[in-house]
Amino acid sequence: MKKLYFFLSLIGMFTFSVGNAQQKTVSGTVLDDLGGPLPGATVLEKGTTNGVSTDFDGNYSIEVSEGAVLEISFMGYQTSSQTVGSSDSISVSLEADNELDEVIVSGV
Repeated sequence: MKKLYFFLSLIGMFTFSVGNAQQKTVSGTVLDDLGGPLPGATVLEKGTTNGVSTDFDGNYSIEVSEGAVLEISFMGYQTSSQTVGSSDSISVSLEADNELDEVIVSGV
């Protein structure tokens, strides 16, 4: 009977520690290298499908765990990775990606 109580208490402690992960809401702004907002930029929690897009003013808000990594991207700009710390705000300025992929289409 003692083994059963011990086993159940271990399960209870494990469930409490896993279910008690610190979720927090992180918000911020995504800007281009000239300081203008990037509407429609993607803010994604790395390794998950948890993500949002920025609004018309480049603002976003996402709920993640402390210590999560946010990958912030926009077509034509370099992707930025930011680790969520104790701050509730992460604003990023993305730099233009100077590598241009050119596609030439020829019609006959």
